[in-house]
Amino acid sequence: MVAIDFSQAVPLISLPTNELLLRLFLIVGGILVIYGGIKEILEPLIMIPFGLGMAAANAAYLAVKVGGVTLINPHVSWNLTGYDWIQYFWLQPIYNFTFMTGLIAALVFMGIGVLTDISFLLARPYVSMILAAFAELGTVFTFPLGTYLGLNPKQAASVALVGGADGPIVLFSSTILAPELFIPITVVGYLYLSLLYLYHERLAEVVVPKSMASKIMPPSNVTVGRAEKIAFAIAVPVLLSAIFPSASPLLLSFFIGVLIREVGNERYVKMLDEVILSTSTFFLALVLGVSTTSEVIMDPVVGKILLLGITALFLSSLGGMIGGIILSYISKGKLNPLLGVAGVSCVPTTAKLAQKLAFKLNPDNYMIMELMGPNVAGVITTAIVAALYLSALM
Repeated sequence: MVAIDFSQAVPLISLPTNELLLRLFLIVGGILVIYGGIKEILEPLIMIPFGLGMAAANAAYLAVKVGGVTLINPHVSWNLTGYDWIQYFWLQPIYNFTFMTGLIAALVFMGIGVLTDISFLLARPYVSMILAAFAELGTVFTFPLGTYLGLNPKQAASVALVGGADGPIVLFSSTILAPELFIPITVVGYLYLSLLYLYHERLAEVVVPKSMASKIMPPSNVTVGRAEKIAFAIAVPVLLSAIFPSASPLLLSFFIGVLIREVGNERYVKMLDEVILSTSTFFLALVLGVSTTSEVIMDPVVGKILLLGITALFLSSLGGMIGGIILSYISKGKLNPLLGVAGVSCVPTTAKLAQKLAFKLNPDNYMIMELMGPNVAGVITTAIVAALYLSALM
């Protein structure tokens, strides 16, 4: 191993004015992200380690050469994917072994799976899947927009998947399809997922008619047994893996968590929830934070990613709401259109936001169980869209 001489590090104040100002902006931005996480304006589990990582990484400027390569970030270098480089930075082994292989996304998906109750999906499978399909509007229509703006098809597909509101899927797909833009796409994806707290409920208030959303929906009388849920958790990943082999890692990861929950293996449930999910989420946020430095942000394509990412998420939110309204009309009011609000697959955030709006419009309208059906279905539909992109473009 060649030791890094940190005495060569360049003081931050000596940087060119434009880069210095950008780094100071990102430091302040990181601190504001921490504040948003503390106040729960943004997702605290992700944004607090992300914000501190971003602030610290932009405050530290290394600029030393090792083996002919100039190293700038003392925490991790996102473009040094060879295993020879894992000896240089403390977060490099985590990045190379878990991010570039897709392992970190799979671990997060296992944890999400073990927290997910599929009873509500199986109680109304057709309604749930139709609404989730409507909520893929952004993942489909942002793709041609991306190619129109000059992204190649693989890059456009990676950004379009931000509309699925599923961070692990964005991460997994972008490392395969667009590794050169993996960091900005994933960072934008997770930042915009946090913005769901700010706009998703407000958009629903504008789009969904209050007279429809305030109606109490009769609960499903379908009883879903333990055997049915176990059979579903086994059959779906096997069948979908046969059809979409490129998405099999994500499908297996999610449904192994679901299966462990349903068979009642408390030892594994506790491991996946309290250890695997917590640890992987923490390092996911921290590594993304320290990777969000000025040299990444200064890439001209980042502006396009920001625009396309928010477009994808907005279209998916709108699509789910339109789907909910349509099904409410078809069912003659038996289905509350707020079900479509939960079709965006950020589990369980969008379902909670839809329930919050339901309470706001009618304090007696408790429908969180019904809302979880399309919410869980959204994970499946987003994985299918990702699989289609991977299969067509790899």
